[in-house]
Amino acid sequence: MEIEFKKVGIEHLKILVDLRLEFIKDIHPEIDPQLLEKIQRATLIYFKDLLNNNSYIGFIGIINKSEIICTAGLLIYYLPPLNNENYRKVGHVLNFYTKPAYRKKGIGLKLMNYLKDTAANEKINRLVLNSTKMGFSMYKKAGFIEPEDKAMLIELC
Repeated sequence: MEIEFKKVGIEHLKILVDLRLEFIKDIHPEIDPQLLEKIQRATLIYFKDLLNNNSYIGFIGIINKSEIICTAGLLIYYLPPLNNENYRKVGHVLNFYTKPAYRKKGIGLKLMNYLKDTAANEKINRLVLNSTKMGFSMYKKAGFIEPEDKAMLIELC
């Protein structure tokens, strides 16, 4: 199967939002349709703001020249200098999603490699992500590790 990966921006806003909703419905099939509509509106604003501020890079995978089968995104932020004078540019991988009919075919790994190459070209120093159980083994194959100094988390709201 021939697949083309593309870096996309504001011109693909609707596609990014639609694929985000597919991702949400996939991991939360019980979600209320009215809540999903609210999430859709908020997601549109979220992506629009980040894309306009160059703080987000969207990715899509296309087969047959027009069928979009997967997506991912990079939320870009900066950490202060640590061991030299440069800011540390971080890409947080979000919305990593492959449509169910195309899973377990190596497409996710190919998309991740494309994303990693793009991130390196954008001078992003580090990629981080939160994994679902389904994606965990693929992320390990792509080279992601569980650091010894595990990040800590507290839910405030």
